[in-house]
Amino acid sequence: MHRTQELLNRWHPDIPRPWLVVIRDAPLRPPMPVRYRLRTVAPRTLGIAHVPYLYRLRLVDDPAEALTHTPVSRAARDLRASLGFCD
Repeated sequence: MHRTQELLNRWHPDIPRPWLVVIRDAPLRPPMPVRYRLRTVAPRTLGIAHVPYLYRLRLVDDPAEALTHTPVSRAARDLRASLGFCD
């Protein structure tokens, strides 16, 4: 999040704001500093999409291999919907 904040601080105003995709790296609530930074960078993004911690993704070399697992396919569908992509 620190690097994300630095990047957004340098973002050129003529370039459209980006989406921020945050992927949890543990099945826990993010630490307070991360939650604070998410709130502070939110106005400088088109939106923030959250992807839950998915243990199955750590077991495969290619994320496409995990799409047969229901939680992974649901997270992928939710992420596409958050970003405005239609299936």
